[in-house]
Amino acid sequence: MDPTTALALSTLVDLAAESRGGSSVVRQLTQAIRTAILSGRLAGGTRLPSTRVLAKSTGLGRSTLVEVIEQLAMEGYLETRQGASTRVALIESRARERTPSPPAASVRSEQWLLDDPPTPVTIRAFRTGLPDLRSFPSQEWATLVAKRCRRPISHDLSYAHQCGLPALREALLVHLRQARGVIAEPQQVLIVPSAQAAFAILAQASIEPGDTVWVEDPGYPGIRSVLRSRGAVVVARPVDHAGITLPEGSSTPPKLIYTTPSHQFPTGVTMPLPRRLAVLEKAASVGALVIEDDYDSEYQYHGRPIASLQGLDTQGCVAYVGTFSKTLAPGLRMAYMVVPQRWVALVETIATVCGSIWAVTVRTASSAATTTPDHRQTPNAERPTSDVGAGAGAAVRRSAFGVRHSALLTPASVCRKNRVASFIPVSASDTHARTRARRPPER
Repeated sequence: MDPTTALALSTLVDLAAESRGGSSVVRQLTQAIRTAILSGRLAGGTRLPSTRVLAKSTGLGRSTLVEVIEQLAMEGYLETRQGASTRVALIESRARERTPSPPAASVRSEQWLLDDPPTPVTIRAFRTGLPDLRSFPSQEWATLVAKRCRRPISHDLSYAHQCGLPALREALLVHLRQARGVIAEPQQVLIVPSAQAAFAILAQASIEPGDTVWVEDPGYPGIRSVLRSRGAVVVARPVDHAGITLPEGSSTPPKLIYTTPSHQFPTGVTMPLPRRLAVLEKAASVGALVIEDDYDSEYQYHGRPIASLQGLDTQGCVAYVGTFSKTLAPGLRMAYMVVPQRWVALVETIATVCGSIWAVTVRTASSAATTTPDHRQTPNAERPTSDVGAGAGAAVRRSAFGVRHSALLTPASVCRKNRVASFIPVSASDTHARTRARRPPER
């Protein structure tokens, strides 16, 4: 045995001894030899002893050593040829020089800052946007998920319908038409992981760096993070008793207008009809897209809910955005947007490219809530109802959406101790049974 091979044998014996502990000798020895080659401890071109010699010297099984050598040869650290000895591959010196560098500062960008960072659940005082998580219908949700996961169909586990199952889009649109006055077709409804994701997609579709965007002041801070990342020029428009104000003189026309007309955040004012028509007229005249953030429309304490701005739009200027974060739970990561017909193709493409796809668990539960047991859509959908609760502080209870002979998502009654309601799935058949029970017996 030549001196270099003997030195390699000694090195490998030492490495094998160091790799005795732990769960996987193969993994540890492979990593040890890999490190020895990169550090120069095993020089390039060195001939290794045969596996029989190595097995006898190290006390390891020959099959273990063969597995290690095959793995390193596949990674390019060793060179093996039939009828010839195994040698250490010649690696460039630059790959060997891996001197540790001093800790570098965190990479930051002025364009990517969180204006509304998430806070721990333990922080409850004066916190907005978080429902009572203890009232989440865990049992009903688990039933829906288990029901669909036992018999998944093709689109549950595939790339199909990445922006929402057709049954869910149609059922959600039934609710939005009845409760919010939204006028659209099912293909205009897109399901996304969050309202923030919807804002990001719409911003990418409508503005370029340097474009002007109008936002409310004061307003939702999270929209500024999205617009800053796009390099937009954010113009804060003051909010008065009627919502966002429009400039009287000449100014740079906006490409995007963000507003919360039904319940302005954080002042709570409602935009009256004249101001709504003025916003729509301005957007149509300059070719701007309006983002209507309807973040808490499901909570209504008295009277009928105010119709959406989207329902008044006749020029295809308004993109309506809603979320289930405040009616179910933010951790489900499920929101939706209703975009103008001419924007559908572009918005779907951007959502797909960016990977803004909703989770399979929500997909299966939602599809179980909107399809029949044989996984086909039922044409007769339950019409959402409205029932005003009695007493001070009672919230309006409205059906969200659902399909006959399937699970029906319905808001619970006002939560205990003045907590607002959350949506719970109940059986549609049970709903019909209770309705029949209240009817007088036929004579």
